[in-house]
Amino acid sequence: MFDDTYLPSRAKRKISRSSKLHFVGELTFLRRDGRSQAVGFGSLREHDTALCCIYRPDFLDIEEQLEKIMVRKTGTVATPYWFDYRLTLTSGRRIAISVKPERKAQTLTYQRTIEAVRAVAVPEIADQVNTITERNIDPTHLANCKLFHAARFPDEALDDRVTEALNQLDQPMPICMALDQAGIGPDGFWSAVRAIRWGDVEVMSRGIIDEHAVIRPLTAIGEAP
Repeated sequence: MFDDTYLPSRAKRKISRSSKLHFVGELTFLRRDGRSQAVGFGSLREHDTALCCIYRPDFLDIEEQLEKIMVRKTGTVATPYWFDYRLTLTSGRRIAISVKPERKAQTLTYQRTIEAVRAVAVPEIADQVNTITERNIDPTHLANCKLFHAARFPDEALDDRVTEALNQLDQPMPICMALDQAGIGPDGFWSAVRAIRWGDVEVMSRGIIDEHAVIRPLTAIGEAP
């Protein structure tokens, strides 16, 4: 059962609910109004693409399986084409996304097809057309997006306490040390992840974010060392 904060998938094309060959399902992201928006996916590659879009700093919205557009790929007969996603940024820019295996995206047939599709899609349904393959998804970035996704539900009281403590840091330090110094301890880790996600603090260390990741307040960026 879902409560009244849940918004169902907006897919215009049916996505299989089960498959022996593909990873299919739905995930939800929190909209700016606090409601949970469902997004369907028809493969693991689509799932990973959606997460990497949702956790961009300039993310506003993502829709899956858009209404078909009619495209003349060859000859005079128009055929339907469905984009997997449309990403909307806070700037208002709309990016239509086709998710494909790299081996298919590199074929001449696909490249000719997507050029014909782009000619119709821009500016009718998007400002830009992108193809996303496994080569575009960095494993470390994806791992951090999964972390942000796991931490997406706020704990307002603890979040405020952790953000206040992290904003008072006078030097970069690991998350675990900062939380211990503030007397909060490991219970504040997920709040620290949300503070990173929303840009209250900056991660200075490379790699997957964990309790040892080195952070500093965002206000420290650009200050003289």
